[in-house]
Amino acid sequence: MLDLTKLIVEYYQGKNLSIEEIADQMDRAKVEVIENFLDNKLYVKKRNGKIELFDVEKISRSIKNAARDGNIELNTSDVSILKNDLEKIIKKNHHRILPTATIKEYVENILEEDGYKKVLESYTSYIRSK
Repeated sequence: MLDLTKLIVEYYQGKNLSIEEIADQMDRAKVEVIENFLDNKLYVKKRNGKIELFDVEKISRSIKNAARDGNIELNTSDVSILKNDLEKIIKKNHHRILPTATIKEYVENILEEDGYKKVLESYTSYIRSK
């Protein structure tokens, strides 16, 4: 057993936490530890656990693809506004690693708040299909 594992096991013994609570704390600790070794860039924690550099253009493509799939026209200005709104929200967040679910939630909120309800419906379907 790794020394770190021993320390963690000792820490949790007698705390009367559920397995889910321990798992949640371990997941958060993992991200917090990794954040201490990162540069000042923003990263995304994928559903598979992989951590990669955040790329707002990937979000932009997803929004455009969702609009296209829903036969909704978005011009360059619309996409630019949505990207800028997303970047503002992300900058307010003080974490350098964001789960994809959090980014998805931000995008959905922006689409709704900015009046892109049809794009929101299409985006939600598009993301579910991935």
